[in-house]
Amino acid sequence: MFIIKSIHNDKFFKSRCLFSLIMTVVFLMSVTSVFAAPWSDTVTIIDGSKTYTVYTDTQLVKEIIGQEGIEISDADMIYPAVNDKISDDHTIVIKRLKHLDVQYEGKALSYWTDAETYREFISKGTISADFDDIYDVDLDDRLSADANNKMNIIKVDFVTEYEEEAIPYTSKTVYDDKAPMGQRTVISSGVNGIKAKSYEIKYHDGVQVSRTYTGEFVKQQPTEEIVSEGTNQQAIFVNGKAIPYKRALTCQATAYDLSFESCGKWPGSPGYGITASGTYAKPGTVAVDPRVIPLGTKMFIVSTDGSYVYGYCTAEDTGGAIKGNKVDLFYNTRSECMQFGRRSVMVYIL
Repeated sequence: MFIIKSIHNDKFFKSRCLFSLIMTVVFLMSVTSVFAAPWSDTVTIIDGSKTYTVYTDTQLVKEIIGQEGIEISDADMIYPAVNDKISDDHTIVIKRLKHLDVQYEGKALSYWTDAETYREFISKGTISADFDDIYDVDLDDRLSADANNKMNIIKVDFVTEYEEEAIPYTSKTVYDDKAPMGQRTVISSGVNGIKAKSYEIKYHDGVQVSRTYTGEFVKQQPTEEIVSEGTNQQAIFVNGKAIPYKRALTCQATAYDLSFESCGKWPGSPGYGITASGTYAKPGTVAVDPRVIPLGTKMFIVSTDGSYVYGYCTAEDTGGAIKGNKVDLFYNTRSECMQFGRRSVMVYIL
């Protein structure tokens, strides 16, 4: 009995020892996995137009890039920075900058850009050029990362200019039956309008290359002139014949001829027989005061009592004594002048 019990206890002891050993190993492994296992995760690397997914046991950006054998230069932009740890989204972005020389507006400019094409570079607004300008490259060509890219730009500008022209005003006549026939009076003055013509001027680097007419518009409408014209038919009747006139003056009339007594000159004297208008004196020539009756005025003269008709005549001459409402009627002979003498007459302005 003793021997059997001893054997039984020995097996039980060995089992307990084995269980304790297993539990110790499990505990040590769990402790090691919690406190000693290195960090590891999946990281996405975006390198220009390329994307990599890598599994790494480091968080430093430069170490991850180095492990993947990715070469970078001082011109490249990296986020996060090479000495930083990766961001919370486990992403590293590498922007490969390309060098670009630009000749624009007379200046030599130099840029580093992450644009893939010339068009993308212009679209970023880094330079004030736009797509109306002229380029010596195809804008859809790709920028090379290992070459010195170059681009010449001719700046194109469009300017609208205006030229003004006068629009002549028109004249409108209104008739007044109370005013004397033919009398014209400006009621309101006319004013020219303004028309503006537009032109598109095209410049290349500040030099005009074209000028195109694009249209016109009225900037200011003309103002119409309005003139009143009399229609009242005034007339005198001589021997049953109506003679229309514009206005009538009552004047004192005398007579003159070419005698020395009348004109103070002898035949052969300079200017003998020549009127102030340059015409030769003849019946129908009348000397007037030009301030009252302008030279060249056509007239019809009769005595105020209607007993004498001098008839149709023209204001062609002047005289030292002819001032105000006075007229001097020309006759061929001295006797006719003496016979006429001095009379009150009606001078009808035709």
